[in-house]
Amino acid sequence: MPEFGFFKPSAHDPDSKAFLDANTGEWLTRAQLSRHVTAFAERLRFPRKAFGFHFGLNDSAGLIAYLGAIESGHAIVTLDPDMDPGLKSKLIALFEPDFLIGPESHAPGNSTGYAPCDPPHAGQFLWRATTPHRHEIHPDLTLLLSTSGSTGSPKLVRLAWRNLEASARQINQALRNTERDRAMVTTPIFNAYGQSAVHTHLLAGGSFVLTRERVISREFWNTVRDSGCNSIGGTPYFYEALDRLDLDSLDVPLLTKFIATGGRLAEHLGRKYHFAAAKRGGVMHLMYGQAEATARITGLPPELLPEAARSIGFALGGKLRIELDGAPCGPMEEGELIYEHETVMMGYATRPADLALGDVLGGKLATGDLGYQDERGLFYITGRKARFVKLFGWRVSLDDVEELLSHAAPVAAVNEKDRVVIYTERNDAAFAEAVRQIAARLRIHPTGFEVRGIDSIPRLANGKVDYRSLAPGMNMRAMVITAPAASPTASFE
Repeated sequence: MPEFGFFKPSAHDPDSKAFLDANTGEWLTRAQLSRHVTAFAERLRFPRKAFGFHFGLNDSAGLIAYLGAIESGHAIVTLDPDMDPGLKSKLIALFEPDFLIGPESHAPGNSTGYAPCDPPHAGQFLWRATTPHRHEIHPDLTLLLSTSGSTGSPKLVRLAWRNLEASARQINQALRNTERDRAMVTTPIFNAYGQSAVHTHLLAGGSFVLTRERVISREFWNTVRDSGCNSIGGTPYFYEALDRLDLDSLDVPLLTKFIATGGRLAEHLGRKYHFAAAKRGGVMHLMYGQAEATARITGLPPELLPEAARSIGFALGGKLRIELDGAPCGPMEEGELIYEHETVMMGYATRPADLALGDVLGGKLATGDLGYQDERGLFYITGRKARFVKLFGWRVSLDDVEELLSHAAPVAAVNEKDRVVIYTERNDAAFAEAVRQIAARLRIHPTGFEVRGIDSIPRLANGKVDYRSLAPGMNMRAMVITAPAASPTASFE
């Protein structure tokens, strides 16, 4: 069995607490968790490297199976157990994995070609293919992430162990994580951010808490308080939810380290939680990342807040630059963020033959995000290449429209036939006035915007907006940038 780095016995006290399953109230020490993981890995013995699907819930069974599959040296795809059964079956039929792991309650309905292994272990089913080893697997391949884990997109991010370890080490350095840190995990463990929280705290000798309760529930915050968590983080959606809940009313006095990652956090929320953390004697970390770069790319040093709350900071490691049509951009010139580092994925897999591929990117990732760098070297994101619409001759960032309205209500902006359609959970006169104000700020006639009320903004399991379910036929087209943006919001072409 390979010796990966998360459970090296000499690194940290084996009797220290490693993980709390808040669903059962059971704590596991590092030694206990390591033994469970090793036992599960033993069940995954194959004559050679195999390929499997793991459907994991946020509980001890899901965690042990996930870590056991990695420690076994096989390659696994992590997916949402609650994925639509039809999509689940299609994904299994496409990739024909050698084994399937998941909660006993979520076994796939269509088990053709698979035989269950009895008895279930640690609350997980394990099914083996009746015809195993259908595909060649590259020896470096360790973890694959669906680009839409909840809907089962067949476009998978291929990661090697070196990607996972390098990412965990640089995140720990940026956040100054130690054995004294205890994190509340706010996203599913089939998601890149949830996995990075697990990896980093195991590597640092700290501890973490998993729960299946929703962030907006009282039980979730009771667990944060009662388990003694000092650290919490999540995507911008997490902070939007936290903003509605009111941090001071949640009775979680030990929380002092706040982390935002994924997409760009709205500036007003970055400032707000910087001051909230500072009042507690803590810090707010603004970070940015993608699954394609093993979760994190940049971080803003807390001492630069609140002044630089719009920035995503500096690269955590490697090289990050701005390019336009392959040429480097100067300060304040808008282009695409290009990242080079050992945390960059090996490439994508969209079919079984791709599992045999090595590193096809050479450590270089074109992120698809647009942004610029200021004279101090700080990076800023202005939007996605495909998240722009042209209105009355002006190029407008849909991401900026969402940020400008985020103080008024949860929103999602999409492009439909060269109009900005704004879905909102608060469709009233006050919101209409907010839209008129941003139209004036962007110098766009109000007829360029259409507001549609919706009960709740649909979201993927990672908290990001599910734009496909909002407007399946929307015309999302990349804008060709021919000149630096006049401002981070809109440019005239």
